[in-house]
Order: sequence, then structure tokens, then C-alpha cells
Amino acid sequence: DMDRVLIPAALGLGDVSPRLRGACLDFLNARIALPLAPPADWARDTRLVCSCSDCTDLARFLADPARPAWEFRAAQARRSHVESTITRSRSDLDTATLRKGSPHILVCTKTQASFEARTRQRQSDLDLRERL
Repeated sequence: DMDRVLIPAALGLGDVSPRLRGACLDFLNARIALPLAPPADWARDTRLVCSCSDCTDLARFLADPARPAWEFRAAQARRSHVESTITRSRSDLDTATLRKGSPHILVCTKTQASFEARTRQRQSDLDLRERL
């Protein structure tokens, strides 16, 4: 694993082999070269780990480029299932439960979490490259 083993090893060794250093730099340079741009609209990745009817509705919401939020009014078990699917699928969504009326409402709001993580990774890669 380059991130967890080889790059830390290369940084920890005072006189790293040219081959190890080259492999680490190649890996970092390849990742740095990947395109990095924020989402152009509200459409998000729709690959979910479940395809039940509630999760199909979630996928339709994720695919919608004009819709930043979705309210899912359902019993607690169904809301929990959708939240679990969001977590397991690593969807770019924040969730909150509105405890107003019955059943309560799960509010899903699209985020830029994946883009923000890639931005942090890019900066880390640039810093590591300088240290190698």
C-alpha cells in the first residue's frame, strides 16, 4: 500500500533507494494529475448498495442535477434503512431527522464531501512530493 506503507517508509528513511523514491513520486504524480473540479450541478453518484423502492427513490434524488435536498417521510425503520444505505454507499449527503409530525422526516442534503476529500488529498500529495 503506497499511502500507508511505502511513502511513510520512504519519508522515514534518511537515504531512500532511488527506485523506492521513484515509485512513490510516480504514484503521487499520477494522483496529482487526476482532474479536480467541484461538481457542476447537484447530480451525485447513484451507485447504492441497495435497490429497494426507498433506495430507488434515493437514487433518483441523487441523479437529479437541480435538486439539493430531499425529504423522506417514513417510519423509523425505513428512515434508518435509507440512512444505512447512504453510509454504506458513501454518498455525498448529510442527513437530519425532523421530528415534526408523524412519521418523522429524514432530510437528505447533497454535499461536496468527495470533492473536498480529493482536494485535501491533492494538497497532501503535493506536500509529500516536496518532502520526497
